[in-house]
Amino acid sequence: MRAVEWCAKNAPAGVREAIALVRAARPDAAVRTYACVDQCALCARQPFAIVDGQVVTAPTPERLARDLVAAIDAASGGADSGSRTT
Repeated sequence: MRAVEWCAKNAPAGVREAIALVRAARPDAAVRTYACVDQCALCARQPFAIVDGQVVTAPTPERLARDLVAAIDAASGGADSGSRTT
């Protein structure tokens, strides 16, 4: 299963909520929280997380969760493709 990394400093943007949704949808995904992931300019603007080295951004936590699930599925070769939303 693919790794999702997120910056604890981005929590006020709603990433914590997005990660909770991702964990519910893809419980096998490895989720790692870091104090900083060196994306400060992005972190100040919007919710984001990283899936296997690729930055995923979205305007809302709900959209970020959907996009992260899609990125996890794509990185896993399309596993659970029927449950992806775009």
